Amino acid sequence: MNALKLISAIALSGFLLAACGSGGKEWEGDVAFKVTRLNPSQDSMGRTEPPYANLEIDQDEPKSLEPISTRIANLDQLPDGVRVGDRVTCKVKQSDQSGFDQRGVQTTVTSCRSR
Repeated sequence: MNALKLISAIALSGFLLAACGSGGKEWEGDVAFKVTRLNPSQDSMGRTEPPYANLEIDQDEPKSLEPISTRIANLDQLPDGVRVGDRVTCKVKQSDQSGFDQRGVQTTVTSCRSR
């Protein structure tokens, strides 16, 4: 009987570890934004950060992993000559590899185009 309990405990432990470590959640889609601010490159802790834009969602919230609302994107991901007030559509990808990694949902904004 003890052997049966041990085998059951090992099987349950393996199942739980597999469930916790299995691939996380992901979401990807095109999202419409309005450019609200352009920021120059700057030095931060000995590194030069590239220029970037602040973006505000310009559509209904998609059914993503977490709300998109406001984001940033490096200027090299936006169309040339972009200005404050311009509307763009960007690829947005969200991933959460594990609920236990303390990092939360990671969101990237790329490949923006004028609309």
